[in-house]
Amino acid sequence: MTDPLDMETFAAHLRLSDPDRHLAARLAPKPARPALTTLYAFNAELARICNAVSEPALGEIRLQWWRDALDGAHESARTGAPLADALTQTAHARGLPKPLLLGMIDARSADLDGGGFADTQALKAYLYKVDGALFALSVHILAGAGAGAAKAANAAGVAYGMARLLRVLPHDAAAGRVMLPLATLSEHGVLPEQILAGEDSDGVSSLIAEMAQTARDSLDEARQHMAEVPKAGRRAFAPLVLVEPYLRAVTRSDHRPLHEIADINPMTRFLRLWRAARTGRI
Repeated sequence: MTDPLDMETFAAHLRLSDPDRHLAARLAPKPARPALTTLYAFNAELARICNAVSEPALGEIRLQWWRDALDGAHESARTGAPLADALTQTAHARGLPKPLLLGMIDARSADLDGGGFADTQALKAYLYKVDGALFALSVHILAGAGAGAAKAANAAGVAYGMARLLRVLPHDAAAGRVMLPLATLSEHGVLPEQILAGEDSDGVSSLIAEMAQTARDSLDEARQHMAEVPKAGRRAFAPLVLVEPYLRAVTRSDHRPLHEIADINPMTRFLRLWRAARTGRI
């Protein structure tokens, strides 16, 4: 069993690195909170790796460590690392699909490369493995196996994940990353070098507007497929209620998307997540 002090540590780190997921876990039914906190802390740790290493090869070593930890996942496995041990225990106890967890690790190689995606479909494939898997695994924790959430989770992953990437464009650019579809940049007359240099332009604005619309379309699709998910599992999609406020923030006329990280009022975040967690309605 995971040490309660370790769980408090995971939650404290999550509160700083991913406040949306931290609140989503805190507002979930009590029996599911430790498992969700562990899962979300794992995702936050994978995201942190690309910022913690000086070169991609070092990041790949850390990602491989996580693969090895999960490949040995069974109840008696211990790595000595509290989060890895908590994750393997959770995966065993909850029967979490290992391919989804390993896919989350594999996808993070794109973060280390930071050279962008060939096109929108390639970006969506990345978001399926990162944000989509996180939604699917959350449904599994809340509603058990066989909840039929794959379609809803993938669409939700694109909606939430694309809003997430648009919000943090300045952060990624400062780290030398362009986590955008290169074909779409070209269609709007924008070079990756312009993103890295923080050069605002009409092309950048139209690019962001197009991607925001893609996120909205995916949000609509996720809502349609959520009807196929058991009521208990729909609470896993609570973070989707933040997609539209985030998209409004990144597309405001006075927002400088390459210089300012778009955010929303913390009380708005809490109230929206609280209502979604209570009702399961997104």
